[in-house]
Amino acid sequence: MADADALGDDHTTFIRFEGMPALSHAAVQLHTAGIVNSIQDGHPGFVSDGYLNAIAAETTTTVLELEAAGMWERRDGGYLVVADDMLKVTIDFNEKTDRLEAECAQRGEHLPSDGDDESGWVTCSHCTIPLKRPDGGPVALPGGGPLGPDPRQ
Repeated sequence: MADADALGDDHTTFIRFEGMPALSHAAVQLHTAGIVNSIQDGHPGFVSDGYLNAIAAETTTTVLELEAAGMWERRDGGYLVVADDMLKVTIDFNEKTDRLEAECAQRGEHLPSDGDDESGWVTCSHCTIPLKRPDGGPVALPGGGPLGPDPRQ
């Protein structure tokens, strides 16, 4: 097991959110990313060993922290997210976003926001999908469509 200096500041600085134990930055990041990935994988609340092994960062210590905090429990092939408030919020957000994007597709167009944002981003005021990005990344397809391919690749 690596010492704190080898793990970096993400393991020595802690955050406390209401209803959650104090966790390192790395644990909060892994918990959040694990939840999002589990939903995208079609297994909400199950963070697979395959996902954890694919992460470039060292996850062993962080997973142990999440287990000790009672947020994750070991299961065959991965971990079950026991602290599921964030999971519920993320699922609700994804379902709402999907519904709003479907409404834009049915309407046949997105509704651009004012565009006065200094960041250069323009999003649909209804479903919040990006319509213009300063970094040249993917934007919505025409006709109320979903997010298109990334032209940077």
